Amino acid sequence: MEKELRHIVDYLLLRGSFLRNIGLFHGKMGVVVTLYMYAERYKDNLMEEYAWDLFQQVYESVHTDMLFGLEDGLVGIGYGTTMLYKYGIVDCDLNVVLTDIDSKIMERDPRRMKDFSVRTGVAGLLRYLNLRQSTNTSLTTFDGQFLSDLQVVTKQMVPIHQDSGIMDIIEQPSFTKNEYTEKPVGIDGGCAYYILKHLLT
Repeated sequence: MEKELRHIVDYLLLRGSFLRNIGLFHGKMGVVVTLYMYAERYKDNLMEEYAWDLFQQVYESVHTDMLFGLEDGLVGIGYGTTMLYKYGIVDCDLNVVLTDIDSKIMERDPRRMKDFSVRTGVAGLLRYLNLRQSTNTSLTTFDGQFLSDLQVVTKQMVPIHQDSGIMDIIEQPSFTKNEYTEKPVGIDGGCAYYILKHLLT
């Protein structure tokens, strides 16, 4: 691994637990995904333990007033957790782990949703559900009525392009790999982007 990227990993270790944002794009969940995937690639047991601690912090910080979307909300935490499962990094029953998250997501009435965007709205939710279904595990945490209402809403949307993963949504930072200090740490526009890109592309 490039020396610059290892420096970023160390920086994420230093900053990760202090993040207040627990979301996927700009917060702790994105750091969890990045560090877990790094630990898996390079067989780093200490890194895996640290990622697990951060993962627990994320779930302990979930609250009912949390944002909805993929970028900073409940959908993103579900998406990140499912990513870790799909890549074989965590072995769990998604329907057990994600019960509370998905229950909170279902508190939003799909028929009243006006935001159809990927980052904060319905399109992001669809990406999450598609990722869950791609794991070839049962999806029991969303009830039939919610999914039926969501299907009605999605018929009004512009067709979504084929989902090729998280890298086609997040953006590269405006700074280089060598300029990571005192910069955002998230996977979207932050230094964790460089690690995730290295691991996924």
